[in-house]
Amino acid sequence: MHHRSAPIVIRGVARSRPSRDIATMRPLSSFSATPAPAMAMRPGTPIPGLDKIYPATKDGTSRAPVALPREEYPPWVNELTRPLPTLAKLRAMKVEDASDRDMKRYLKLVRKAKIKSNNESRAKS
Repeated sequence: MHHRSAPIVIRGVARSRPSRDIATMRPLSSFSATPAPAMAMRPGTPIPGLDKIYPATKDGTSRAPVALPREEYPPWVNELTRPLPTLAKLRAMKVEDASDRDMKRYLKLVRKAKIKSNNESRAKS
Protein backbone atom coordinates (compact mmCIF):
# COMPACT_ATOMS: atom_id res chain seq x y z
CA MET A 1 0.00 0.00 0.00
CA HIS A 2 1.43 3.35 -1.03
CA HIS A 3 1.07 6.52 1.00
CA ARG A 4 1.17 9.98 -0.52
CA SER A 5 3.94 12.12 0.86
CA ALA A 6 3.81 15.82 1.71
CA PRO A 7 4.23 18.37 -1.12
CA ILE A 8 7.78 18.53 -2.40
CA VAL A 9 9.72 21.69 -1.57
CA ILE A 10 12.55 22.45 -3.97
CA ARG A 11 14.96 25.26 -3.10
CA GLY A 12 12.43 26.83 -0.77
CA VAL A 13 9.52 26.88 -3.24
CA ALA A 14 6.44 24.77 -2.51
CA ARG A 15 5.19 23.40 -5.82
CA SER A 16 1.57 22.89 -4.71
CA ARG A 17 0.98 26.50 -3.56
CA PRO A 18 -1.14 28.66 -5.91
CA SER A 19 0.38 31.78 -7.41
CA ARG A 20 -2.83 33.82 -6.94
CA ASP A 21 -5.18 34.47 -4.03
CA ILE A 22 -8.32 32.48 -4.87
CA ALA A 23 -10.72 35.08 -3.41
CA THR A 24 -9.26 38.20 -5.02
CA MET A 25 -7.36 36.64 -7.97
CA ARG A 26 -4.42 38.93 -7.13
CA PRO A 27 -0.87 37.56 -7.31
CA LEU A 28 0.47 36.46 -3.96
CA SER A 29 3.25 38.92 -3.18
CA SER A 30 4.92 36.57 -0.71
CA PHE A 31 5.32 33.84 -3.34
CA SER A 32 8.46 34.01 -5.43
CA ALA A 33 10.14 31.50 -7.71
CA THR A 34 13.49 32.86 -6.55
CA PRO A 35 14.34 31.74 -3.03
CA ALA A 36 15.49 34.29 -0.50
CA PRO A 37 19.26 34.37 -0.08
CA ALA A 38 20.46 32.15 2.71
CA MET A 39 21.92 33.91 5.71
CA ALA A 40 25.25 32.61 6.95
CA MET A 41 25.21 31.06 10.38
CA ARG A 42 27.72 32.06 13.00
CA PRO A 43 30.38 29.41 13.65
CA GLY A 44 29.39 27.19 16.58
CA THR A 45 25.62 27.59 16.00
CA PRO A 46 23.78 24.24 16.04
CA ILE A 47 22.26 23.50 12.63
CA PRO A 48 18.46 23.68 13.06
CA GLY A 49 16.36 20.62 12.28
CA LEU A 50 19.10 18.09 12.94
CA ASP A 51 18.25 17.65 16.62
CA LYS A 52 15.77 14.92 15.62
CA ILE A 53 18.44 13.01 13.73
CA TYR A 54 21.06 13.52 16.42
CA PRO A 55 19.16 13.17 19.71
CA ALA A 56 20.59 14.71 22.86
CA THR A 57 22.83 12.64 25.07
CA LYS A 58 21.65 11.31 28.43
CA ASP A 59 22.96 14.38 30.21
CA GLY A 60 20.94 16.67 27.88
CA THR A 61 23.74 18.09 25.74
CA SER A 62 23.09 18.31 22.02
CA ARG A 63 24.96 16.08 19.57
CA ALA A 64 23.68 18.01 16.52
CA PRO A 65 26.43 19.28 14.21
CA VAL A 66 27.37 22.95 14.48
CA ALA A 67 28.20 25.47 11.75
CA LEU A 68 31.89 25.82 10.99
CA PRO A 69 33.82 28.94 9.96
CA ARG A 70 33.41 29.71 6.23
CA GLU A 71 37.06 28.85 5.50
CA GLU A 72 36.57 25.24 6.58
CA TYR A 73 33.97 24.50 3.87
CA PRO A 74 34.94 23.56 0.30
CA PRO A 75 34.66 26.34 -2.35
CA TRP A 76 31.57 24.84 -4.04
CA VAL A 77 29.47 25.49 -0.91
CA ASN A 78 29.60 29.25 -1.62
CA GLU A 79 28.06 28.64 -5.05
CA LEU A 80 24.89 27.19 -3.50
CA THR A 81 23.63 30.64 -2.51
CA ARG A 82 23.95 32.07 -6.04
CA PRO A 83 20.62 32.19 -7.89
CA LEU A 84 20.33 29.98 -10.96
CA PRO A 85 19.96 31.76 -14.33
CA THR A 86 16.40 32.17 -15.57
CA LEU A 87 15.18 30.93 -18.94
CA ALA A 88 15.10 34.51 -20.24
CA LYS A 89 18.75 35.04 -19.28
CA LEU A 90 19.73 31.72 -20.82
CA ARG A 91 17.92 32.56 -24.08
CA ALA A 92 19.76 35.89 -24.25
CA MET A 93 23.13 34.19 -23.71
CA LYS A 94 25.32 33.29 -26.70
CA VAL A 95 26.05 29.60 -27.14
CA GLU A 96 29.79 30.30 -27.12
CA ASP A 97 29.51 32.01 -23.71
CA ALA A 98 27.35 29.33 -22.10
CA SER A 99 28.92 26.67 -19.91
CA ASP A 100 27.84 23.04 -20.04
CA ARG A 101 25.87 23.64 -16.85
CA ASP A 102 24.05 26.60 -18.46
CA MET A 103 23.18 24.55 -21.55
CA LYS A 104 21.89 21.69 -19.42
CA ARG A 105 19.72 24.10 -17.41
CA TYR A 106 18.43 25.71 -20.61
CA LEU A 107 17.33 22.34 -22.00
CA LYS A 108 15.71 21.42 -18.69
CA LEU A 109 13.71 24.67 -18.54
CA VAL A 110 12.65 24.43 -22.20
CA ARG A 111 11.42 20.84 -21.68
CA LYS A 112 9.57 21.90 -18.52
CA ALA A 113 7.88 24.81 -20.35
CA LYS A 114 6.88 22.51 -23.23
CA ILE A 115 5.37 19.95 -20.84
CA LYS A 116 3.48 22.70 -19.01
CA SER A 117 2.16 24.08 -22.30
CA ASN A 118 1.05 20.61 -23.45
CA ASN A 119 -0.68 19.95 -20.11
CA GLU A 120 -2.54 23.29 -20.27
CA SER A 121 -3.73 22.66 -23.83
CA ARG A 122 -4.93 19.15 -22.94
CA ALA A 123 -6.75 20.44 -19.85
CA LYS A 124 -8.75 22.88 -21.98
CA SER A 125 -9.92 20.10 -24.31
